[in-house]
Amino acid sequence: MLWLEQVYFTINEYLLKMTGSADRLADRLVDIIFAEPLDCYIEVKYNRDNELGSIRFIKRKENIEDIKTLQTTVELDEYFKGERESFSCNYDISGLSVFSRKVLNETKKIRYGRTITYSGLARNSGTRSARAVGRALANNPIPIIIPCHRIIAKNGIGGYSGGLEIKTRLLEFERKHARTFNVL
Repeated sequence: MLWLEQVYFTINEYLLKMTGSADRLADRLVDIIFAEPLDCYIEVKYNRDNELGSIRFIKRKENIEDIKTLQTTVELDEYFKGERESFSCNYDISGLSVFSRKVLNETKKIRYGRTITYSGLARNSGTRSARAVGRALANNPIPIIIPCHRIIAKNGIGGYSGGLEIKTRLLEFERKHARTFNVL
């Protein structure tokens, strides 16, 4: 149990640095990794059942110590090293609407290194509204795990909750490594 107390201490220290307040994390665990291809940190939050709850991009230039306590964080780290194309984690998106869950479940089917348009994903999700699909993707709490970066506009890259620079880097990174996994 000592290692867990150390993780909580480190996380609270991090929260104090990032936000100015250190909440005790009684019901969740937070891991941090550096994603070199994106040149940013990734914050991975888990719920009390150790299911993935959310992923957030942190664009900070100062060094933050990596914290990898649960398997999803290890898998994300492997992904960013070009060693993994898919994830085996449990996650919780039950708080989203039925429509959003349907869109995200369809998004999960898009293979590593591939893309689809918003309108194509709309068709696969049983709707004609590419805008509604875009709104559902904007609410994706676990980007990369549910790869909403693989959804592009008909005439451009489209939007991304982590910003267009991160979306572009993710797409380029996957194209570069797709041959490693024989997916193209």
